[in-house]
Amino acid sequence: MKVVASLAAAWHRHRPLLLLLAVVASSWGLFLEVAHELREDRRQPDHGFPFDRPVLNFLHQHPTPALCAVAARLSDLRGPVWLSVYALGACGLGWGLYRRRYRETGFAVGAVGGTMAFNLLAKYHFERLRPDFYHQVCGEVLRQLPDPSFPSGHVMASLALASVAGILGWRTRWRWVAWGIGLLFALGVAWSRLYLAAHYPSDVLAGWFATGGWVGSLYLAFARYLPTLRPLGQQPGLPTAQRGG
Repeated sequence: MKVVASLAAAWHRHRPLLLLLAVVASSWGLFLEVAHELREDRRQPDHGFPFDRPVLNFLHQHPTPALCAVAARLSDLRGPVWLSVYALGACGLGWGLYRRRYRETGFAVGAVGGTMAFNLLAKYHFERLRPDFYHQVCGEVLRQLPDPSFPSGHVMASLALASVAGILGWRTRWRWVAWGIGLLFALGVAWSRLYLAAHYPSDVLAGWFATGGWVGSLYLAFARYLPTLRPLGQQPGLPTAQRGG
């Protein structure tokens, strides 16, 4: 009974950390599984997974001008949606430097920059070709993009930005707004890449898993030193009685 009680107490005390460790380990494990399956299936004609083509076919059965326009805006890295995100990110970094939040700023730069560096390494390691199932998408001839397909850079960048906004805003009253808007943006970007046939669904899944693994790992490395990154808002060095409120 004492052992069970000790385990229950340890679980209650370290539950957030254990859950985060489980999420990080699962994310890396799932990414590696997808990458392994991709390696095994490279000799197949479609170079894909069984669910890739059916999902793309479903999305492209009934295209509409309105959805095509939305997908184009969400995918355009030089368009108003992404330029707004860049501006918000620059303002956030500037504010962090102004307030001398150097470690929080370092976490944000490392999370987004590291995600994109990992994306480039993975792309040119696997060299997966883009989908070429369709002659036209949204009324235009499908152009084969020059860079590899796996994993999706758009998906990884959008989820990394959403995660950073949610984590750094956790101790504010706007945390659920940040997470909600950020995740909706990330989901919208993922949908747009599939709707425009720029990626396979497995590219999107792999991008989500890799981003979750990287940002989660970086959070574990930084949270020990960054009180503002602690989800429970605990300040190191304070007695337990002073941590409430």
